[in-house]
Amino acid sequence: MKKYFLTVAVLCSMVVVGCSIFHDKTSDLEREGQRLFASCDHLGVDDVATIRAGEFVCKGARINPFHGSKPSANNRSCGDCHQPGINFSLTPTRVAKLAADHPVFFDGLDEDLDRLKADALVHVLAPGVDEFRQSPKLIHLRDLCDAYGNCDGLGLGGDRVENLNAFIIQAIGNHMSATTARVAGVDFRVPNAQELKAINAYMRSRLVADQDER
Repeated sequence: MKKYFLTVAVLCSMVVVGCSIFHDKTSDLEREGQRLFASCDHLGVDDVATIRAGEFVCKGARINPFHGSKPSANNRSCGDCHQPGINFSLTPTRVAKLAADHPVFFDGLDEDLDRLKADALVHVLAPGVDEFRQSPKLIHLRDLCDAYGNCDGLGLGGDRVENLNAFIIQAIGNHMSATTARVAGVDFRVPNAQELKAINAYMRSRLVADQDER
């Protein structure tokens, strides 16, 4: 666990200092971020990450771009726990509709699957935080964060990092890792500068804030 905290702390420091990337407000960038968010980016088509009936779908098999080098059944996407139509969060109603083999229920991490299925609570690990929480809503990020991804406080309690890129890296290490070791470059891949720029743009876009893209 200590190793994980050290890894995330270093990554977050690098992102805050060196990767506060300026936001290009083009729709192409937001679409790129949407595809990464839904694990559809490998398909390389602007309209493959769509929202239908409140759920992300790909026109083809999705592939999580942030897996590490270890084999893993964890094919979670950001969009699994941040669903449009429900404030880009996760609810017990949504969880109850998922198939038993859905990636949300990946058992290789330290989730409490009973609490996940009953209350839609996920395990959140970050400096100063180690508890089960609801997925934070994303619809207010447009108001909370500036064009560089610096925010007034992130997470449900406002007690997380204040840089959206660092927050994205934390979330990937938390929930998309192959094992509980959460070693960057082994259990998960840290997004590169362009990926961070795109995901940042999408999360702060009208596509998220207005939830009206169908």
